[in-house]
Amino acid sequence: MAERSQTAPEAGNDMGNDDAIGGNVSKYIVLPTGYCGQPKKGHLIFDACFESGNLGRVDHVSEFEYDLFIRPDTCNPRFRVWFNFTVENVKESQRVIFNIVNFSKTKSLYRDGMAPMVKSTSRPKW
Repeated sequence: MAERSQTAPEAGNDMGNDDAIGGNVSKYIVLPTGYCGQPKKGHLIFDACFESGNLGRVDHVSEFEYDLFIRPDTCNPRFRVWFNFTVENVKESQRVIFNIVNFSKTKSLYRDGMAPMVKSTSRPKW
């Protein structure tokens, strides 16, 4: 399990209850277990503290895998059907797996071949 950054506020608890997600992740730095000091390139920094951002919690599963918990829609708290967040401090050619673990729909268009929209400095077009 990753250590939480000393500078980032708590985005939720680690009890597995995604209903306890209170606010958006704000410059949340994921550091490896036992690591002390400033984040190095490759230590991901998650942020959703902007209009339409809805990432509520990040759990570090393994070196390259993260479980992401999406906050519910403001006008309809039963549903979690979209996501919007940023990730910074990525190493060139770094590959990671993001698991959106609390989508409210059991079926989605991702199962039919659609993919999330992604933009990066190495791939500036959506």
